[in-house]
Amino acid sequence: MLARLYTPFAFLGAMSFSAAFFMGFRHEAGAPVANILFNILLFAAFIVVHIAMTMPAFKRAVFGRPEGTLFERQIYVTISIVTWVGLYWFHEPIGLFGFTSPAWLQFIGYCGMVLSVVAFFEFATFEAIGGLLGKPGTDLSHSVGDETPIMREGSYASVRHPMYRAAFFITFASLLVHPNAAQLFFAVMTSAGFLGFIPFEEHQLVKARGDEYRDYMRATPWRAFRGIW
Repeated sequence: MLARLYTPFAFLGAMSFSAAFFMGFRHEAGAPVANILFNILLFAAFIVVHIAMTMPAFKRAVFGRPEGTLFERQIYVTISIVTWVGLYWFHEPIGLFGFTSPAWLQFIGYCGMVLSVVAFFEFATFEAIGGLLGKPGTDLSHSVGDETPIMREGSYASVRHPMYRAAFFITFASLLVHPNAAQLFFAVMTSAGFLGFIPFEEHQLVKARGDEYRDYMRATPWRAFRGIW
């Protein structure tokens, strides 16, 4: 029963990140400045849990394998979804500035967000997304272990982390739809979380895959933005 429920939960939950930016974060003129501090602490709680659960030492201590297991991925995905939805539910409104975009600019923003979601799941079939999410009965994918081949084709031949680049564009395209301080705050915080995680992830990959990943880094020197970083 739980296995059957996990699949729709995980697939819908995977869309919750983009859905939050489509819907927009709470902007309210005259909101207390202290709300910003509360939101910083709320986001910090979300990201600390997220990063801690990806650490090989945590996976080894709790699940017995530094590469993780299918069950570990299911726990990780579940906690990530619940904490992200919790962040969206409990965040406080931010004031400062806010504007109303004309309809044509909102249309461009929505198109940009949809395109970025497609880019985020560039590798995707439902089977592949199932492996990413730890769907019962699938083979684990997107781990630092040998079970996941190092992707070198398509966008991965241009930058090493195209999914995180796509997440960046989702957040900032949303500003065309919701041009206000709250949306900007969460766009910056979320993008910083994704991009800031890259060095941690690459340290794990070098440690786990050695020269194989070092060769990929030399062949593809840009992390997320070609010609910049």
